[in-house]
Amino acid sequence: MKGHGRLDIKRVIPVMRKEFLQIKRDPRSLGIALLAPVVLLILYGYAVTFDIKNIIISVVDYDNTAYSRQYVSKFEASGYFTLYEEARNDMKKSVQALRVNKVRAILTVPKGFSSGLKSNKRISVQLICDGSEPNTSTVAIGYASAVTMMYSRGIILEKVKIRGINPKSIPAVTAEPRVWYNPQMKSVNFIVPGLIAILMMLIAGTLTSLTVVREKERGTFEQLISTPVKPLELMAGKLFPYVIIGFVDVIIVAVVGMLWFKVPFRGDVIAFLLMSVMFIFTAMGMGMLISSVAPNQTVAVIGTVMATMLPSLLLSGFVFPVSSMPGVIQVISYIVPAKYFLTALRSLFLKPDVGFNVLYPEALLLLFFGLFFVVMSAKRFKKNL
Repeated sequence: MKGHGRLDIKRVIPVMRKEFLQIKRDPRSLGIALLAPVVLLILYGYAVTFDIKNIIISVVDYDNTAYSRQYVSKFEASGYFTLYEEARNDMKKSVQALRVNKVRAILTVPKGFSSGLKSNKRISVQLICDGSEPNTSTVAIGYASAVTMMYSRGIILEKVKIRGINPKSIPAVTAEPRVWYNPQMKSVNFIVPGLIAILMMLIAGTLTSLTVVREKERGTFEQLISTPVKPLELMAGKLFPYVIIGFVDVIIVAVVGMLWFKVPFRGDVIAFLLMSVMFIFTAMGMGMLISSVAPNQTVAVIGTVMATMLPSLLLSGFVFPVSSMPGVIQVISYIVPAKYFLTALRSLFLKPDVGFNVLYPEALLLLFFGLFFVVMSAKRFKKNL
């Protein structure tokens, strides 16, 4: 007999065989487990984006001169704005359109815009934004400021030329930004690796969250109790087949992300495979713990969603940077396994020369969480009725 905390592979293998047979007898569930991440990745890969374009705005041009029309045309030509023609130059209709979400902003050009520019005066235009969508409004303000700055710069250069001054002789400081790893600033390159971590956390946790509960509901739990298999051996035997399935899932969704969304992969493949195994082990260990506690499959599924999907979405850094969260929330985020896998995936996909030597802190934390969940599952499992 082995010590209480040790594994006897001779007792683990029969449990593994039993789980493989269970999976084989339910091919539909296996198909869903393999296809669901791909479908969700494609769906959310298109739905979730930080690239805000075609912001619909209404224009009220009180000046209606060549200068003001040229200024308004800059917005339409920028590619970021779409003009709402139905309320053009009508403030009452524009306000109504803003109220019913037909437009996101109202650009008003004051009367005297043209004459003020000719008289070398500083002119102010107004951009009224919909604060019910602060993210869109913030982006719209940034785009509008950039368009206005470019238009203003053009006027200054025109005035300078009229006075016979060479614009190149005017001293100026310009910033020349250079973006590494994602030069085109495509949000899909940022979103897809994060989605892989979020979706696999949910799928992997769900796969194992029903294992022990299913035994209870089908009445086969008593048979397990009557065997000499120890709790830790039972958990290991049940976990291993699903780790293989989860690992295959990660490979599939990663390939889909690269081929379908054209997300580059620049890191070390071996590091990716090792990190994936550790993450799947951790996610499924959490699902196993939930399964050992839940009284039925319904509670197990709800508990898995609450424990995996919500924390992974909100606290992993997928949408909001962890560094911008309150201190208490930042501390809580350290117990979210998806945070470490998400960090690893974004580095591996986008940054060259990133390997296990860089990601070993995340790997060790994932391994720690996985072992913790499996051991706690074994402790929660009672070999008695």
